[in-house]
Amino acid sequence: MPDPTDTDSTSDRPVIRAVPHPGALDPRGITITCPKCDATRDWLLLNVRAQVFVRCRCTAEWHEPDLTPTDFDEHFTVPEREWDNFDDAMTGLGFDGLLAGAVWNLT
Repeated sequence: MPDPTDTDSTSDRPVIRAVPHPGALDPRGITITCPKCDATRDWLLLNVRAQVFVRCRCTAEWHEPDLTPTDFDEHFTVPEREWDNFDDAMTGLGFDGLLAGAVWNLT
């Protein structure tokens, strides 16, 4: 992931935007699967400048070239919370590995 500490003073956009996405993602018509734990839903989408990353509850994280900042903007609203650093944000959002393998009943 690009270094989020590099600031972009020409933009009012936060350096990293994070949005939980509880459902499946299938930008190519094929469901995205975590390469580490085989999860198929319950993601955290991270927009870092012009790239979008997917983070799993198991802490696996990867750049997803089929997701764009435009796709991200469709799900992004006004930030609900700000954190002082990346680790605190991941813990606060439950993507620090603590809930890895948890089974959620979404019905």
